Amino acid sequence: MHLIAETAQHGGPALASVGAAMAAHPEADMVAATTGPTNPMVGVTCRDTRGLYRYLTERVAPLHGVRELETAPVIRTVKRVGTLLS
Repeated sequence: MHLIAETAQHGGPALASVGAAMAAHPEADMVAATTGPTNPMVGVTCRDTRGLYRYLTERVAPLHGVRELETAPVIRTVKRVGTLLS
């Protein structure tokens, strides 16, 4: 599942605090700051849709600075990690 959050301030303290908080969540596989209208982008793993709902409502929504959330389930993974090039 990919989660995109829009912070109250694009960049700055809100992005840094939300990103740090989400990086500490065990559900978060990857946390990255992005450019554009939304940031940060987070990859999360939840056991099922009920677990995802709990994560979004109990862990992410209360974070100060999160203004909007968008989720996108990963339907198919074509490549998960990069190949070591010599």
